Amino acid sequence: MRVRRKKGGWKKLWWEIRYQIACWSLRGLIIVIRFFPLKWALFIIERIVGRIGWHLAGEYRKKMLDNLTLSFQDPLTEQEKRRISQESFRYMIRGFVETMYCVHFYKKKLYPRIELEGRENLDQALAQGKGVIAVSAHLGNFAILGAKLNASGYPFSLIINDPAHPGLARLFQEMQERVGVRSIPVDPPLRCQREIMRSLRKGEIVGFISDENQKRGGVLVEFLGRVMAMPAGPAIYHLKTGGPILPIFILHQVDGGHKVIIDTPLKVELSGDEERDIFTITAQVTRVIESYIKKYPTQWSWISKRRIRTKTRRKTFLEEKGIPPS
Repeated sequence: MRVRRKKGGWKKLWWEIRYQIACWSLRGLIIVIRFFPLKWALFIIERIVGRIGWHLAGEYRKKMLDNLTLSFQDPLTEQEKRRISQESFRYMIRGFVETMYCVHFYKKKLYPRIELEGRENLDQALAQGKGVIAVSAHLGNFAILGAKLNASGYPFSLIINDPAHPGLARLFQEMQERVGVRSIPVDPPLRCQREIMRSLRKGEIVGFISDENQKRGGVLVEFLGRVMAMPAGPAIYHLKTGGPILPIFILHQVDGGHKVIIDTPLKVELSGDEERDIFTITAQVTRVIESYIKKYPTQWSWISKRRIRTKTRRKTFLEEKGIPPS
């Protein structure tokens, strides 16, 4: 749950103006982009605007290069870091364009170009009748992952943090509905928890994006060279329902298409100590996500803050591995 500070005076007015401009700009882009073939839109925005934006993205570029340095034990050359960060920036823009475009043409243009790999893993997990806890990351164009699964006959709901501004939140909800994405908002927390449990008991899939530090709560584990408070949700709901935890990722392909990779379920060994089990499962989830990010580094954003602040009351067991909690 995000804790939002109340703004007043000029700060509130400026905040409102910025978000209104963002809403109008996005709505305008959604209207205009339908008149361009996808190849043209990608060429204009990704290749031209993207190259200009890369040279202007000074602070973001520095964050990406610093995070790459921190995250790889085998040092990357400066040339490798520049290549990865540039391609990552280009894929972020591509994902944005595709998401805008698929509001109008998802079923005709994008759905046929998304391949499902590992469907048998999902079928076997659903056959258990306990629902499926899908864990994923901001990898590839994750925004259209739910649309593909739902259109393929798999009931999938994604846990999301709505934007702070109500107008922008409504716009995103409209986009999700038009594309066929089902979501469960994080706020209010009690309703979110009820929706998650209801979906799992109905034997559906609930998706958790589990690659971000939690400002409050979370479990302290190692992730990409730092100790972060990672989401405890997948572990908590696995302990409550027994639903299998299934890593699912979507990746850009060289030919311009996408591939959804449905991995095998995590093998979870429980100790009977709830806090220890939550830590162990969260660490397992984090290791899988980290392995995919390192395998496909150009498809992750690398723009997280260099200094990570954590505030959690959950117990960690990092000290048993000789790692200071923070």
